[in-house]
Amino acid sequence: MFRKRTLLLAIVVIILALVPLSMTATAQNPDCEGDVTLTYWHHWGGNRVPLMEAVVTAFEDAHPGVCVNNLFLPWDNRLQNLLTAIAASNPPDVTMFGRQDLPFFAATEQIIPLDDYMAADGITADIFIPAEFVGNVYNGQTWMLPNPSGGALNLMFYNTDHFAEAGIEQFPETWDEMLEAAAALTQGDGEFLDRIGFNANALSGAPAFITWLNANGQQWISDDLQTVTINNEAGVQTLEFMQAMTEINYGIEEQNAFWESAGEFDQMAIILDLVSIQSTGSWALFQLESHAEDLNYEVAAIPYGPNGSPDRRGATWGGWGFMVPKNAAHPDEAWKLVKWLTTEVEGTGGCWFLQQQQRPSPIAACDGYMKDGETHHRAEAILGVAALDAVAPISPVQPEANQIINRMADDVLFGDKSIEQALEDTEAEVQALLDAFWEEYG
Repeated sequence: MFRKRTLLLAIVVIILALVPLSMTATAQNPDCEGDVTLTYWHHWGGNRVPLMEAVVTAFEDAHPGVCVNNLFLPWDNRLQNLLTAIAASNPPDVTMFGRQDLPFFAATEQIIPLDDYMAADGITADIFIPAEFVGNVYNGQTWMLPNPSGGALNLMFYNTDHFAEAGIEQFPETWDEMLEAAAALTQGDGEFLDRIGFNANALSGAPAFITWLNANGQQWISDDLQTVTINNEAGVQTLEFMQAMTEINYGIEEQNAFWESAGEFDQMAIILDLVSIQSTGSWALFQLESHAEDLNYEVAAIPYGPNGSPDRRGATWGGWGFMVPKNAAHPDEAWKLVKWLTTEVEGTGGCWFLQQQQRPSPIAACDGYMKDGETHHRAEAILGVAALDAVAPISPVQPEANQIINRMADDVLFGDKSIEQALEDTEAEVQALLDAFWEEYG
């Protein structure tokens, strides 16, 4: 029963309330004086810390009397930490939040809608790219605003030197072509890998199965989020493709071991010359520009499956945004910070933050690739790939559904279940979760 899981979550929240939150970095402007101090949580680490500090300082300068306690939190347990703080009536005023987590938090009223604030300040849906705004709406209300883009998650960065050495003249369009290219690019002795052509399990955003299913022309769930739709021909083809790609990499165990060793370095595998094709998001451009000046690479769209089409490739999935939790101490001032982090185009706000990283923006008026007066020379290619994205629906039981779907893929790749049995079992298990949720929350 869903109520039992809800009770278990409540127990976890109580336990977590006894554990102090660990903030790995803090930044508060000592020169700021005001009657209101907002608490702001985010996960913009690494070389983005000074960028976010600049954004917060500019907000304080533009809003006299409002100061911001700017806290960078670790990624681990981010949702549990947030639920703990909300339950204890001590949440942040503003928090960075994943659109993929919105349905549950909105349905259970853990956050506040922003529509009245938007109407008062003239913030309308049409200033956003439509595919970016839709993920912020649930049950007819707007619960958060997006930044950065939730698209361009499945860009195929590929090493053109490797392609030339293998005699591959153009990037694969279809799954069959992708399998052929990966086999030509993979290097090893047949037992241990020296270089992976492509790892079909290492994708950004949605679980790999959902992303590949999307590229095969099929949604994993109905538009009304009521019915799971994976146990079909497209689902079988998707798992067959993932299985075939894993076999090229000497099996799932060697593939995982090799990929995990690559992950021990603080770089992308393609930078370390450990993979020929790496699927990752638009943020990778920032890393490549910083750490791989000598890498010869291009960007392409994810290949499509036998039931798919050339105009439907990557899966737009979630993406970051900012919202105001229930029980926030200063909701009116918190809205001003949300607006600055997402819709500010002229000042050092949401648009500037993306431009310093040269990432696509969800705001139509913001050229996220413009920096120092020039647009990045790869912007056209990346945005062209992103234009082929299709929105992948997100359910209110998504975290649990993701775990079940990922386990299904593992069951197949490790040989624990047949493809047919894995799809049947998974569809039934996720459907039971959905039915229980809708029975309780309507």
